[in-house]
Amino acid sequence: MKRSRQINLGKMRKLPDLSAAQLAKVSIVIGGGAVLSGCDSTDAFIYRTVAECELDNPLDLQRCETAYQNALSEWHRTQPRYLSMRDCEYDFGYNGCEQRARYFYPLMAGFMIGENEQTSDEFDLDFDHPKPLGRSKSANSYNKWVGANGTLFGDASKYKTQVSSKAFTPLKGSSRTLGRGGFGKTISSKSSWGG
Repeated sequence: MKRSRQINLGKMRKLPDLSAAQLAKVSIVIGGGAVLSGCDSTDAFIYRTVAECELDNPLDLQRCETAYQNALSEWHRTQPRYLSMRDCEYDFGYNGCEQRARYFYPLMAGFMIGENEQTSDEFDLDFDHPKPLGRSKSANSYNKWVGANGTLFGDASKYKTQVSSKAFTPLKGSSRTLGRGGFGKTISSKSSWGG
């Protein structure tokens, strides 16, 4: 039998036992990298008023006002419409609707601004693409932020959330006429990671 003259003893030695804490750190680093690479999400901030936005972004006062106006314009173009105030209030709550012409529309309750993905600055927001939001009062989505197409964006008591970067894509089309509880049915078919 032949014997090797060069033996790598380092390869033959037992590796030291890793503690549970060390294994957890390694798995978090490896697992976290895999999760982040498959994720297409961004942080978003929700403001009820222009003043809330200005308090949070004192160097961007005019941009907050412009973002609000753009969100309001988008909301008026895409929000659901109802034939009666009662049907609208069923989905959006008492005093949550207004009448314009012959239809009834939910009021915009807030607007969402995401992080600007074009820059590496952690605190740079994309004021040019705000998302208008209503506040649902439907049984299956009570007190949740909701987009005009029925997509849920989390609890209405929170001002920060994480959403798909596609959430800020403008909706195609315009308002749809719904009946009592019609918006609640739309909501139940949407996920919180869409737009």
